[in-house]
Amino acid sequence: MVSGTEDARAGSRRAETADRVIGWDIGTTGVRAVLFDPQGRQGYVAARDYPLRSPRPGWAEQDPDEVYEAAMGALREAAGRARADGQRVVAVGVSAILHSLVLQGPGGAALTPSIIWADNRSVAEAEAIKRETDALALYRRTGCPVHPMYLPPKLRWLRTNRPEASAALEAVGGIKEYVLRRWTGLSVVDRSVASGSGLYNLRAGTWDDEALALAGIAPRRLPELVEPAAPLPVPADRLRDAGLPAGCVLVPGGGDGVLQTIGTGCVAPGQMVAMVATSGAIRAVVDEPRTDARARTWCYYLAAGRWVAGAAINNAGLVYAWLRDQLAGAAGREIDLQQLNEWAAAIRPGADGLVFLPYLAGERSPNWNANARGVLFGLSLAHDYRHIVRATLEGVAYRMRTIFEPMEEVTGRANELRVAGGFVNSPLWLQIVADVLGRRLTLVESPEASALGAAQLALLGCGLVDDFDDLAALAGSGESVDPDASLRPRYDDLYAAYGRIYARVSPEFDAIAALQRE
Repeated sequence: MVSGTEDARAGSRRAETADRVIGWDIGTTGVRAVLFDPQGRQGYVAARDYPLRSPRPGWAEQDPDEVYEAAMGALREAAGRARADGQRVVAVGVSAILHSLVLQGPGGAALTPSIIWADNRSVAEAEAIKRETDALALYRRTGCPVHPMYLPPKLRWLRTNRPEASAALEAVGGIKEYVLRRWTGLSVVDRSVASGSGLYNLRAGTWDDEALALAGIAPRRLPELVEPAAPLPVPADRLRDAGLPAGCVLVPGGGDGVLQTIGTGCVAPGQMVAMVATSGAIRAVVDEPRTDARARTWCYYLAAGRWVAGAAINNAGLVYAWLRDQLAGAAGREIDLQQLNEWAAAIRPGADGLVFLPYLAGERSPNWNANARGVLFGLSLAHDYRHIVRATLEGVAYRMRTIFEPMEEVTGRANELRVAGGFVNSPLWLQIVADVLGRRLTLVESPEASALGAAQLALLGCGLVDDFDDLAALAGSGESVDPDASLRPRYDDLYAAYGRIYARVSPEFDAIAALQRE
């Protein structure tokens, strides 16, 4: 049984001036190790990138060893900077992408790539699970709708298509579990990441028997469940290998989106956070598991008897970056996002009736259709490339509204909507989202919200913060963006058209997706 050290559990202690914690955030295309002081103020950021591979349409993979090397490199760099500045790292908290899967063989060696959240290869397996069980009842227990993003369909796909890896299987985990095991030797998974797997029973606090049976995985193949803020017993030589001092506390942390929620200061009833980065999400902290009667939302464990209810989209900054790359390829030169923003700003709100359904990587909430594809509707000779750029920004904003509305049904009206993610660097995109949602957006001061959330749990774990409710004070807020009330009728009409277009074309998604897979 994994347990923490006695002094780490002994309660809060006085923070020293030179004390620092590291928020270690293992993301989709890169890792960041960020130094924070005990008041949550951000310091040095060590970053490493790694590629996201898509060897076939609908596939999305990472190389686990590339991720490990990048993650350890960033951690060592941040620890080294702290030493150079006369600071002592007292704790490390870990954030990582949810829904990833790595099959591990003897000694924890990776048998497969890390299959991540954006991977849709197991569509058929997800449909088979829906036929074999009461999918709504399964969702209510696990908080995870049946979808290729989650582990049960992925595990079934691997059992059929990678039998040699399945035969050598010793353990199942995600990318965080792989990194932690290779570094520390511990085979553990925090309850936050576990709750985003589709294999975990939210109310029972353990693995769900039916979900395991549907996935075809035995409980003994899964890592030990640990609390997100509970210190792990890391051997001293492993700490030294990372450049960390003896006595440094490591807490396993949680999933990146879950931790980003508290990293934005969103912990109280009536608060929500809207994140637009590679993907997008709307989230709120709740004091009990909450699910939706129509399974449009998800619910994952956070820490300290709190959960995060939310809804997410696959296609946000991912689509904007894709469009930038296509236009740059056509132009034969580099085009940055600022140029795209300038083109979009030159076009009137509503893109002169051009509507973009940005389902380039399938769909998560609210309809969970992995076969959904992009649709550019209303294109005419009067439109040019600038309209397409504007329609892309607005299309992502419409997608955010499709998840904002069910979230308010599940958790109540949002009295404060905080925002985070790369889109905060675009005043135009912020304004579009505010106009489409019809709500004031409050910017968060920390640009590294997921890393801050991990650092916050590290502060809890090492005793520098007494209580979960004290974490909100560690995340500040900045300026606000108010919606333009004069644009509400136009965007309401276009959003309604967006919904009608989706309803009309969605019956064709399965057929076109099948053709693309061929």
